[in-house]
Amino acid sequence: MCTWRRLVAILLAAAAWPAAAHAQVAVSGEATVTVGSKDEVAYFNYTDYEHNALRLLRLSLAGMWRPTERLAFLTEVRSENIEHVVAYALYIRVRPLKGRNFDIQAGRIPPVFGAFARRSYGADANPLIGYPLAYQYLTSLRPDAIPATADDLLFMRARGWRASYPVGDPVPAPGVPLVTAYRWDTGVQAHAVIKGVDLAAAITRGTLANPRVDDDNHGRQLAARIGYTPIVGLIVGVSASDGEFLTSAISDTYSPVFGSVRYAQRAYGVDGEYSRGYFMMRGELVHSRWNIPALNLPLIENPLTATSGYVEGRYRLTPRYFIAARGDRLTFSRITGQRFFAGIPTPWDAPVTRIEGGGGVYILRNLVARAIVQRNLRDAGRVTNRTYVSGQLSYWF
Repeated sequence: MCTWRRLVAILLAAAAWPAAAHAQVAVSGEATVTVGSKDEVAYFNYTDYEHNALRLLRLSLAGMWRPTERLAFLTEVRSENIEHVVAYALYIRVRPLKGRNFDIQAGRIPPVFGAFARRSYGADANPLIGYPLAYQYLTSLRPDAIPATADDLLFMRARGWRASYPVGDPVPAPGVPLVTAYRWDTGVQAHAVIKGVDLAAAITRGTLANPRVDDDNHGRQLAARIGYTPIVGLIVGVSASDGEFLTSAISDTYSPVFGSVRYAQRAYGVDGEYSRGYFMMRGELVHSRWNIPALNLPLIENPLTATSGYVEGRYRLTPRYFIAARGDRLTFSRITGQRFFAGIPTPWDAPVTRIEGGGGVYILRNLVARAIVQRNLRDAGRVTNRTYVSGQLSYWF
């Protein structure tokens, strides 16, 4: 946690610091107001901060102090719905080799995995308002509470917004997405660009689904991405990660029974982007696997997997007006219960389909208005389909 006053004080102190003559200070910010349909029953757009992504006020302030050419301190604080102020980013960046595009970052660092969460907010970060399912939709899995049987997990299908289980923390709480776009992890990252190849690797405390500032399981995540730009306008990338998912309170309890088993989240991703003239298209595929203990009958015998993919496009009708659309799908591996769907292999969470379309206008160079219609479908839950209409006004400097 951090306060706005503290950040401003840090930036002012940095600006007055008697460092080298080439020291630089930069400050930027963004204010985004999103209004739209309520989501208090279906929770299709619920985030891990327990907010509706289509009804949100987000304020952010970012700062960079570069005392020398090879050293920089960067931070960004955010507030959603004026409830909390959170240090979204807080890290140091070092460029040890002069004339080489290589840097090391440490602290609460930008993500390595995938494409969507690596983009900064602003005009081109998200052509729509909603987020891809892989980066926002809450599954029924939690790192601090687990099902004892396959029936426990099947009972929670489509209830990731408030999941509860008999093992671990008994208090109902939100589950996790495949990859969260709302929090950055804490650790060390190395990044280099060599002849059109973008290489990045990181060691962090949390996982893609559950980034951490404090350590809750004494584990580490390894993540890496390789990106390639074969021609101007085309970017392709592959990603992978592996990290300890369950908290120590759970894994330590069962280590005498199952031995030194890792209860990890392992993920793989493929992403691509092509732009030419007024047209831009992006796509991404994410596959995630979680290991949890098989405690009681009916057993969860195999790792739980989820796969999500989306394709989105944007076309500028004029330099000011644009239209955009995204198609999205999230699926899950199957398990077999006794009380629920007796003897029938069933997805452990409810598969989801999302289609979103809309457009926007640049009122000013740094002021954009958007409007979208979003359609959601899934095969379980109190609400199996819902259409939302949302509008957004975003200003940045």
